[in-house]
Amino acid sequence: MTGTAVYYSFTGSTEVIAKSFSEKSGFKLCKLEDREKRKSAPASASILGLGTALKEPLPDIKNVDFLVLLTPIYAWHPSAQMNTFLKNAGIGGKKLFLVGVGAGETNEKAMARFSGKVKKLGGQVAGTKAFKGVQLGKNYKEVEAALLKSGEELAKIIDGLT
Repeated sequence: MTGTAVYYSFTGSTEVIAKSFSEKSGFKLCKLEDREKRKSAPASASILGLGTALKEPLPDIKNVDFLVLLTPIYAWHPSAQMNTFLKNAGIGGKKLFLVGVGAGETNEKAMARFSGKVKKLGGQVAGTKAFKGVQLGKNYKEVEAALLKSGEELAKIIDGLT
């Protein structure tokens, strides 16, 4: 089975989790990058379900059997960057596991929205998981150990599904 993890990270939380997951699972890791450097996250675009310009090319998932998508959560919505990937990557028929990184360790509302977007595009959601990321006023170095453990936990969850 070929596995790939695709992620977007603004503050660094999602990136730490994604890299830890990839190291433990052996999944190929692909980063979504903004076409132009941002000073702040496009939260309003995320809330409205819009996308944003990303560097091309987007990760090629044509021959991927299992896809893990990791995104920051803004006001109970996946990032605009993940919205762009979902709309353009061709996830129909793919088996996906969805990860949201936000203010709390449970975020049912956000994960339901994320799942709904994937299902609407024909993706098969194998599961979801929310992890707590960096909180306002802190940097990821303060919580790096917890983020690394989150990546390890995700690897164990995915191992049980594949």
